[in-house]
Amino acid sequence: MKKIFFILFLIIFTSCSTIPKNVSVVEIRKEEEILKEEINSEKDLQNKKEQIKISDVEYKVKKGDTLTKIAKEYYGNIKFWKKIAEDNNINEPYILHENRVIKLKKNEITNLIKKDFKYPVYKNKAFGVGEKLVFAVKYFNITAGFGILEVKDIVDVNSRKAYKIEATARTSPFFETFYRVRDIITSYMDVKGLFSWKYSKHLEEGGYRHDSYMEFFHENGYAQKSDGMRCNIPAFVQDVLSEFYYFRAMYRGEDEFYINVASDECKVYQILVKKLKYEKITVDAGEFDCVVIQPYLKYEGIFRQKGDVWIWLTNDEYLMPVLVKSQIVIGTIDAVLQSATIVK
Repeated sequence: MKKIFFILFLIIFTSCSTIPKNVSVVEIRKEEEILKEEINSEKDLQNKKEQIKISDVEYKVKKGDTLTKIAKEYYGNIKFWKKIAEDNNINEPYILHENRVIKLKKNEITNLIKKDFKYPVYKNKAFGVGEKLVFAVKYFNITAGFGILEVKDIVDVNSRKAYKIEATARTSPFFETFYRVRDIITSYMDVKGLFSWKYSKHLEEGGYRHDSYMEFFHENGYAQKSDGMRCNIPAFVQDVLSEFYYFRAMYRGEDEFYINVASDECKVYQILVKKLKYEKITVDAGEFDCVVIQPYLKYEGIFRQKGDVWIWLTNDEYLMPVLVKSQIVIGTIDAVLQSATIVK
């Protein structure tokens, strides 16, 4: 039971096209629609800048030009004068003759120049505020509990807009007599950049209680836990819940897909998601055409499977999770979609 809840919180899903039964659609909120229009504009501008950045420039020397002057004008720093000289076979005494054409290799130089910190911009058509997915957790077709994934709101985090995403897990009333579960994971995911700003966990499992919190400081390259412990992270890393939504927004049908994730044990690991097949399935919420995937975790330079897990997602722009199967010693534990609200 505990294992399948954890699986629901890891992003390693697939994709499926909906023939809805218990699936409803709501309109996107105006605030989010404006943000997504801004993302489209910023992404187009970013693409244009990238095209300019990677192209070399042919420059015709003018009267009075020097290598340092050109380096300052084109690269923003006179220290690259020698690089220009080497690229164009200009030797001592480094004299430039008027009308000579020299090449300025911007794609090489930009790797040497320390850039201002820039946030990524990604388009997201997969989910929005108001989406709610309800799963039944079943063992031998007996419902032992329920899991809910919900995009609850857009909030301000570090002067940027972030999705507040919540995953909850609880046991069914009958099983609470034996083992009560009330788990909540909350993630704050940047709307435009689709990376995690922070996340928290509140766990109630039997007599066990635990609360934890982690915040990411991407510009400074570290994360900080609620106990004050710090760990190094790559910029724009995901947490154990945001990774699922990042996958849904970014997946384009690749056979293999990689995600960098930071855990609350202060470890950064990589998930490899492999596409297995396409399949039509029927679950409690209806019939769906799906693509099936399987996740692997990277340990010590190699990828190893973390249990036998298979996941189905709708084969449309929503990439909605429909079914999760987790192999255990006897049989499987299944998380089956009961109902869904998706955002148009």
